[in-house]
Amino acid sequence: MNYCSIKRQVIAIVALALATFGANAQTEMPDLRVSGNQLVDPTGKAVVLHGVMDTPNRYFNGWRWQGWKPQYNGEDVQPCLNYFEKLFKALTDHEQGAYCTVFRLHLDPCWTNDPDLPLVGDGGEQNISQFSQTRLKKYWRTLYTQLIKKALAHGLYVVIRPPGVCPHDIKVGDAYQEYLKTVWSTVTSFTTFLNDNAGKVSIELANEPVDVYDSNNKKNSSVALRDYFQPIVDVIRANGFKGIIWVPGSGWQSWYNNYAKYPIADPEDNFGYAVHCYPGWYNSGSGSNDKTNKETMRRQFEVQVPVVKTNPVIVTEIDWSPLKPGEGHYDEHGNWVEPNYGTWGTATTSGFGNAFKYIHDYYGNISMTLQGSGLYFDIDQYLESGKVQPAFQGVDEACGEACFAWYKDWYEAQHATAVEDVKTDGIEVICRKYYNLQGMEIDGPTRAPYIYKKVMSNGKTTIIKKCNIQ
Repeated sequence: MNYCSIKRQVIAIVALALATFGANAQTEMPDLRVSGNQLVDPTGKAVVLHGVMDTPNRYFNGWRWQGWKPQYNGEDVQPCLNYFEKLFKALTDHEQGAYCTVFRLHLDPCWTNDPDLPLVGDGGEQNISQFSQTRLKKYWRTLYTQLIKKALAHGLYVVIRPPGVCPHDIKVGDAYQEYLKTVWSTVTSFTTFLNDNAGKVSIELANEPVDVYDSNNKKNSSVALRDYFQPIVDVIRANGFKGIIWVPGSGWQSWYNNYAKYPIADPEDNFGYAVHCYPGWYNSGSGSNDKTNKETMRRQFEVQVPVVKTNPVIVTEIDWSPLKPGEGHYDEHGNWVEPNYGTWGTATTSGFGNAFKYIHDYYGNISMTLQGSGLYFDIDQYLESGKVQPAFQGVDEACGEACFAWYKDWYEAQHATAVEDVKTDGIEVICRKYYNLQGMEIDGPTRAPYIYKKVMSNGKTTIIKKCNIQ
């Protein structure tokens, strides 16, 4: 890194708006909607969101808020709410470097399934035989709505996904399609909460469809995805929900090419696509030999997700960490995943991570949520000491350290505003970065307005300038 002295006053005509979100954060959050291929606020400013996903489930939460019990009932709600209140506070603690702006909430089936109903077929989250609309209504009001309110109060937009995951094979007109219609019809009509917060809470229609059959029983035909999800969109809109809808693709949310020819029709024109991205996908590298070529990965991403050119995209699942001796596993595609530090995918920031960041910055309309809160920050350390630090701290090649830095940079670039001059006589510049107005890092000055950031050697002064080459 080159170091140079600044011997003259640098005037910063733009700096950061770094107000800490408090109890009134929800009122400070602008409503978002889709315009072209961007999310925008009411002023038309493009917005890109970054955060995590999580699920209110004792097992997946590491037994941190309650030990094992055979069921989930009303007395279990408050301990769960208390736990997530702590997570939301940590995820948005700017003073400790955390800059999440979105939370993907799984309406976990552990609350919506009725254990007294008979289990038909094999178990697993794809099994809907024990689903109870009565329990969905109960816990929509007492748990999920309260979780969403807490997230909003901390400045987090919320994406909700339905209980469970798609069966491997789904077909137009099948029971799972009816299940999704029931879930979304219920939460958009049972109370007015979702409609009242439509600018801040969005809907992801389903999680990880794999093979989708059309009405003629043809697998992954050109119309299968549209015909499967269009009726679900129609139900949601008929109930008056005007907020953003995120539409999934097939292949565990990795294929969207058929939408380019047969897109979803939305009377609100307020939808994007929810995508998943893991090491080894989109011609990326993985494992101990992660030599991902960023342009090769980007080109394949555009082949499989061409809708990124027409609609906003949110990558609702992504993670990576490098090889670590231990036990590996097989991924969705049957590929062997080498052991790592605790993520679904094994790869490096130098390879896969930076290639994804390149794609993110290249298109400028891709939001993202890491696959879990504990992949962004160290939950146990926080609960013990109140200290917010990156997950896998010290492992530079893991997603925790990378996203801790990226989220902060993207946030600061998106929230620049004019303030007083800053004097920097005699202080060295240790880092220079450039961003577009959406917060995406760019190579250097452009003729369009851009953000120029200098980090100074005293560790305290950061200079942000909004520039426009005439």
